[in-house]
Order: sequence, then C-alpha cells, then structure tokens
Amino acid sequence: MSNNTNGKRICATTGLPICLDAEFFIKCNAVLGIVFLLIGGIGALLLALTRWQTVHLLPVDWFYRILTLHGLNMLIFSILFYEVAILYFVSTSLLNAKLASVKTAWVSLIMMAVGAVMVDGTILVGQADVMMTSYLPLLAHPAFYLGIIFVAVGTLIAVINYFATLYKAKKEKTYQGSVPLVVFGATAAAIIAVVTLLHGAIVMIPTFLYSMGWIAQPDPIWYRMTWWGLGHMSQQVNVCAMVSVWYLLATLTTGAKPLNETVCRGAFLLYIFFINLASAHHLLVDPAISAG
Repeated sequence: MSNNTNGKRICATTGLPICLDAEFFIKCNAVLGIVFLLIGGIGALLLALTRWQTVHLLPVDWFYRILTLHGLNMLIFSILFYEVAILYFVSTSLLNAKLASVKTAWVSLIMMAVGAVMVDGTILVGQADVMMTSYLPLLAHPAFYLGIIFVAVGTLIAVINYFATLYKAKKEKTYQGSVPLVVFGATAAAIIAVVTLLHGAIVMIPTFLYSMGWIAQPDPIWYRMTWWGLGHMSQQVNVCAMVSVWYLLATLTTGAKPLNETVCRGAFLLYIFFINLASAHHLLVDPAISAG
C-alpha cells in the first residue's frame, strides 16, 4: 500500500485507489452493518429456540420483543449500513474521486448509529413490543419512532453525499466516458433508497408526533399502505446493491465482464421503475384495502 499526497492510497490487493477520507466511513458503516446483522441473527436463533416446543426458551412477551428486534436489525439497519458503505466505496474507489463531504459523512454516521441504538434499547426495555411493522393502533415509546427517523434521515444524508461525490467526480473528470456498471447499479440502489427512506420519514414522523400526544392518531390504513414503502423496499435496496457487488467481485476475482452491459444497465433501470410494486402482495392480503 502506498500513500499519495492527494489524500489517496493504492490497495495492494485490488490495485484500486482508496480515498483516505472515505476509508474510515466505509469501514465504520460496514462494521456496523455486521454488528446489527449479528444482533438480528441472535434474535433469529432465540426465536427458533422459542418456537421449538421442546425448548420453548422465551415467554410470550419476550418472543414478540425479540421478533421486533430481529426484524428491524435484519431488514432495516444492517441493510442500510451496508448500502452506505457500498455507496462510499464505489463513488470514490471506482471513480478515482474524493468523498464530497467528510462533515456530512460524520452527521450521517452519528444519526444512523444513535437512531439504531435508540430503537434497539427501547425494544429491549419492553417499550416497543410492536413487531417490525409497528402497525397502529399498537403504540411504542416515542424513542422507538424517533430512532427510526434518525436512521432514515441519516441514510438520506449519506445518499445525498454519494450523489454529491458523483457530481464532483464528473466535474473534476476523474474518470472517462460513462460511469462503470457497478457504479450505475449502486446509483440505482441509491435512487430506490431515497424513495424507501422518504416513505419511512413520511410514515414515522406523524406516528412519532402521535406517540408524544401532539396530534390525533394517523389513519391505520394509511399507515399500513405507506409503511410498506419502507418495510419491503428496504430489501430491494439490498437486492440492487448486492447485484452490483456481484459484478464487482466477478471482475476482481476472475476478470470476467458482463456479455452485454447495455442489458445490465437496462435491468437496473427496471429495478427503479418496477421493484416498488413488490410490496403490493402485503397490501393485497389486507382486508381493509381493496384490490383496486
């Protein structure tokens, strides 16, 4: 590994340039993704040992408590932390660029980490036995909703930082031609993330205000419809990002490249336009919502 005077080093394994400003945040977000995945995995094990009638490890109240913990950590927190790490990596290393804003990256990291800890802490002390969906009129402690808002807004800030890095790289001409396929796929994931996180903010902010007693209860049907824009699409952020990572790993390990990049880019565009419809199957089984 050799250090340069322009705030970059060269990775001895891949030969890719590593932005020293971005490196810390790539590592932090990736490690936190693993930490929250581990928490969710431990929850899954406890749930399995409880459902196993011979063991029946947890009492009923703790079963739903851990189910809430498992769902949010596995399907929201770990995915979003991984996504931010991927975005920072592809926008700097693959485009030979520097991270647009270190201060913004710090704000994002702190908000996401504090928010996730708030949510997990509220769950574990028994103030949010509402499962991952947290459907109204079930109500959790305000810290539960505020923590999710912190995570959503913090991730949105990271995505904005990513787009700013893309703009900076384009302006400074750190790469030639169109962006690499992996960056294109990560950008598609970032666009899906924006839609996902906006759904989270839209549904959680009024619910938080209601939990504080400041407004009337939001309509439960509206809540369910809007919530699934967060609950299911967060998984699609992961799908899109992971496909991009597979392309990168295939190239780094074997030197192989897609037979037709145009088809691959078209598939990523289809993700953006249509993958949000995947949440419809949750709504179709809701007795309060018509098929239309």
